Amino acid sequence: MKSVATKVTIIVLTYNSSKYLDGCFGSLEKMERGDLAVEVIAVDNGSSDGTPQEITQRFPWVKVVDSGGNIGFSAGNNIAIRQALIDGADFVYLLNHDTEVEPCFLLAAVAVAETDPRIGSVQSLLLLHPERDLVNSSGNAIHFLGFGYCCDYRRPVDQLDRETVRDIAYASGAAVLFRCSALKKVGLLDERLFMYHEDLDLGWRLLLANYRNVLAPQSVVWHKYEFSRSIAKLYFMERNRYIILLKNLRLWSLLVIAPGLIIAEAFLALSAVRGGWWKKKLRALSYFLRPKAWRHIFCERDMVAATRLVSDRDILHLFTYEIRDQEGSGPFTLFIANPLMGQTWRIMKYLIR
Repeated sequence: MKSVATKVTIIVLTYNSSKYLDGCFGSLEKMERGDLAVEVIAVDNGSSDGTPQEITQRFPWVKVVDSGGNIGFSAGNNIAIRQALIDGADFVYLLNHDTEVEPCFLLAAVAVAETDPRIGSVQSLLLLHPERDLVNSSGNAIHFLGFGYCCDYRRPVDQLDRETVRDIAYASGAAVLFRCSALKKVGLLDERLFMYHEDLDLGWRLLLANYRNVLAPQSVVWHKYEFSRSIAKLYFMERNRYIILLKNLRLWSLLVIAPGLIIAEAFLALSAVRGGWWKKKLRALSYFLRPKAWRHIFCERDMVAATRLVSDRDILHLFTYEIRDQEGSGPFTLFIANPLMGQTWRIMKYLIR
């Protein structure tokens, strides 16, 4: 009796993506499928450059879905994820529009996922493009104050262990395979976050439900990554990290890290004033004065509690106190902030339960 093929839905969220179509869908057209049943869905978030029409004309094997407008990373991807779940997919793979894939990227990621039913997400090794010998992300780190960032950024790829699958704090939403049964349990991307840190939040929820997030180093995706110093994104980054902390940490853990948050706020306030983004910082904090913000947080806390199988302490080994290898980190971060946060974290992690 012939076994049923593993079903995988690849989801590409597009927004004015015309210049990336050759790289992304052109490379997907050459991917190896093996025994996998693969569907590719492009969800367009209100492009004005003809992206959906161009995909339909040039890549007719791609299913194009119109989201109705720019509804954000989470909501856009969730449209296709929900459809994939209805259609009985075993896995969904989220892929950024500004990427190119190695032919065996999907087979390698699925092969890793199938080694352990507890693997909830598998990140491909993200390399930079056109600097293809440098790392974009070998898995992402979660800082205990809620920050998330790429590991091994700009490290030469030949310095990495390319044979060992390893656990990571969370997988980058730019190139990640999710197990559908895990998503059915912990929920999809939090649409309230809109953009930034939504992958961190989902990865954290998977950990609390006793799933693993891992890196598949032989699954390779090249990312046309551009570091953005845009002040506009700082609102979402600051707001979202607090939402994620408030929804995923138990009350005792929040109380334990509160002194660290207060100290960090003092430094961030100075940085915001000096950097000219203090209005965004105030806007992020003022978000929590809204009753609907807290309704969302309490609702999410209930959902996390309902699926939680491990304690906060059980996953602390995957968290960090350092911020390193990032474009925005300088001498103050390396020689003052990191050592201070290190001393603080050594005390806090013994108190968290």
